[in-house]
Amino acid sequence: MDERELIRLAQSGDLQAFEQLVKGWRDQVFRIARQIVGEEEGAKDVAQMVFIRLWQVLRRYREGGSFASYLHRITVNLAIDFCREQSRRATAESWDPAGMDALPSLPGGLEENPSPGELQKIFEVLSRRLSPKQRAAFVLREIEAIPTEEVSEILGMRQSTVRTHVQEARRILQEGLRRLYPEYARGSQERQR
Repeated sequence: MDERELIRLAQSGDLQAFEQLVKGWRDQVFRIARQIVGEEEGAKDVAQMVFIRLWQVLRRYREGGSFASYLHRITVNLAIDFCREQSRRATAESWDPAGMDALPSLPGGLEENPSPGELQKIFEVLSRRLSPKQRAAFVLREIEAIPTEEVSEILGMRQSTVRTHVQEARRILQEGLRRLYPEYARGSQERQR
């Protein structure tokens, strides 16, 4: 059964069709939530909230639109809300960018190409400096490779604003990489030459 049929059935209340939709999208929803939220447990909570919200609002989805954009928008909005709530609860010191310099380096040698796990850890540390919207724009555009036009639709902002958020996120991440993980920044600087 194709996705459009599953959506139609789920819109009419068919739980089995909805479960199949969830199975088809849960990995991507979790991955996006994980990148925006920055930690696994929070991402699991966000992913669960996404599918609860999807069930609540699925009847409003119109077939002509992109279901991926519709679902990504729900995911991003809930992940941003989660980040805002977490930052309200966090102490000022734990989110203080100046305190980020005290973070330990990653274990291991000075490999030129970090492993995927190391990359994820580095991104988690450095992306704390990004605003939730910068992080969302960067994750959707640069990590998920979603076209700027679609990211603009998902985030409800102009394409130029998306590009600005992505560009600023790159600058912040590169600056953080140079300051906190110079062993990896050197490799990227040499490759740019």
